[in-house]
Amino acid sequence: MDLVIEDPQQIYEITKALSVPTRIQILKIISTQPASVLELTNILKMSKGNVSSHVSQLESLGLIEVEYKNGIKGIKKIIKPKYNRIIIIFKDPQQL
Repeated sequence: MDLVIEDPQQIYEITKALSVPTRIQILKIISTQPASVLELTNILKMSKGNVSSHVSQLESLGLIEVEYKNGIKGIKKIIKPKYNRIIIIFKDPQQL
């Protein structure tokens, strides 16, 4: 599924969020297979709090889906992509 955005404010919010390399890395990692916060922490070699902060930002913009599953030590947060592509349209294609 594609996310197509045309609204200037939404374009600003999404591009601002994606200007952080760690968030791009998270999206790339989960594009092949969903991952837990702990798995992302190990792959990115970052603290759980730092990864959780980036995940929360992506979630608030609707770029990822978060699913909660029972884990060995409580609830496990599984992150998966909501979209395959993000398409930004600056001008109506019919006006070209």
